Amino acid sequence: MSKPGKKQRERERRQRRADRRAAQRSLGTQPSKGATDQPSAADPVRGGASSFIDPALRWHMIKTAPLLGPLGRRRLDDALRQRDVRAFRPRTSEIVVRRGRRVVRHTPLLVKTIIVGVRDQDHLDAVVGLPGVAEAITYTAVDTENEGNIPGLVRRVARLDPKALQRFFNALAEGEIVKPVGVEVGSNVVVMVGPFASFPAIVEAILPNDRLKVAVSIFGRPSPVELGIADVTLV
Repeated sequence: MSKPGKKQRERERRQRRADRRAAQRSLGTQPSKGATDQPSAADPVRGGASSFIDPALRWHMIKTAPLLGPLGRRRLDDALRQRDVRAFRPRTSEIVVRRGRRVVRHTPLLVKTIIVGVRDQDHLDAVVGLPGVAEAITYTAVDTENEGNIPGLVRRVARLDPKALQRFFNALAEGEIVKPVGVEVGSNVVVMVGPFASFPAIVEAILPNDRLKVAVSIFGRPSPVELGIADVTLV
């Protein structure tokens, strides 16, 4: 076999390997190099509305009954609203996959705990007396109110600082997941990998298993292509 023939075969093998790698990238979900500074369509959308903490109210935490089910929680929420009590259940958000699709799931941050805003002690006592409420959260302190008595330990109702509580809710809202992915039907994107790299496209459908159906603009005409969700970047 001649030497030029060997070089030609080697070039053809390298070209086939490069074509296979390009095809694998177009079918996968790994972003291309240089795309780290671009907004990824696979990233969730974060940033919800923060809860307002009225500094004129007294803020406490209450524990709910151990066996309080969904119906009991709804009744307790209704009772709190009827008594003009500001009540919050802090929560966290995460992305889970159900039937091949990403969805946002919210879970309580504090187990069986509600943060309530009341006007005074009588208002708090009325809240603690509601069905479904176990107790107000307390802390241990040294009793120094009665002079002349031997100091002892007492339980006092914990009171939250409104400014610190507002910062807490602001941080939760900033990190809350609003949408599981940053792309939606009709979004303008740019293909980052494969033979259509750098071509503009429009998302036509969001498919299971992190796949997208996009219409790639080729010479002014839309052509349907299926890509991984991380193979495109938002415009």
